[in-house]
Amino acid sequence: MAINIFEPYQLKSINFNNRIIRSATDEGLADSEGDPSQDLLKMYKKLANGHVGAIITGFISVSKDGKSVMPGMMMIDSDDRIAGHASMVEEIHKENCSIIAQLAHCGRSGVGGKKCQIERLSLEHIKDIEKDFINAAIRAYKAGYDAVELHLAHGYLLSEFLSPHTNKRKDMYGGSLEARLKLILDIIFGIREQIPAYPILVKINGSEDYPDGIDSELASQNALALEKAGVDAIEVSCGIDWNSMGPSRGKIPVDMLLAHYPQLKTKPKFIKKLIRPNLAGLMKEVEATSSYNLASAVRIKEAVKIPLILVGGLHSLEDFESAINEHGMDMVAASRPFIIEPNFVEKLESGVASKSRCIECNNCLAGLYDRSLRCYYGKVF
Repeated sequence: MAINIFEPYQLKSINFNNRIIRSATDEGLADSEGDPSQDLLKMYKKLANGHVGAIITGFISVSKDGKSVMPGMMMIDSDDRIAGHASMVEEIHKENCSIIAQLAHCGRSGVGGKKCQIERLSLEHIKDIEKDFINAAIRAYKAGYDAVELHLAHGYLLSEFLSPHTNKRKDMYGGSLEARLKLILDIIFGIREQIPAYPILVKINGSEDYPDGIDSELASQNALALEKAGVDAIEVSCGIDWNSMGPSRGKIPVDMLLAHYPQLKTKPKFIKKLIRPNLAGLMKEVEATSSYNLASAVRIKEAVKIPLILVGGLHSLEDFESAINEHGMDMVAASRPFIIEPNFVEKLESGVASKSRCIECNNCLAGLYDRSLRCYYGKVF
């Protein structure tokens, strides 16, 4: 019998209103101190009222040096952050919606820069990062988040440890599958020791665009190790940098990058005109196909028994239903469809729409360099 994707779904203590999740999305809406703002709360309330199954927050930094260089990233690096998060979580729960905290360290691409390059990290620094993630999870639990999701994808720090393309260490943290997993498993074991029943999700890459990177076979091995460590669900994404559009597909937002990227936006017009063709050539445009992580996710599903969440290129009711009923996914997740239509699930459920209005221009991504999240629908401003 086909699964009704709009019916509630239970995963441990997490109540999902349906099987369609708002995947983690950088909203750029934390206040100047890194705490949740009223504007962020308004965005989450729109999603909750739009019948989303649950919300995974935009990435939340576990430490000061793990923060993004882009503005508006939330922080949960100290106990005095708990109250602000708890207030937001309480308001979302009033809307009958679960909310999951995505915990991250941006690594070399964050404000820590070179000192957070994986090859430069001392053993002491790595142990500090491990403690930062464990303490962040405890704070998320105290704030009332329904679960945490560890961000192990997209080229951020834990992703770099996991990938043989980026992890060239020769010590206990690199050189083998077990070594590349060590920091991540130590974090999971540490969280389990402190809060045993708290749900832990992970977001992993099912593929990377490098011959020595993660492929579906290696992703399956990683997933099996994570399952054995006690992870409760896995979200499957892709990509470790923006050379091939990272975890996204569609148009390269060249004009938006020229307008908003910090090193480019202040250049004179004639310089931008000269830069434009070279900038387009630096990035490889990838066709905006639907469900582009499905093949990797199906392979991973064969290796593990815990629930799998598919994200990437799911923009229609057909995409959602096919992933679950034809390919065995347990849940689906999306990001850009919810930027243009926070009530996307409600529209699908009521029959008002069957497909997202998103045109995959990716201007929303480029705009995040100096402003908060919004849909531009192909325009530049």
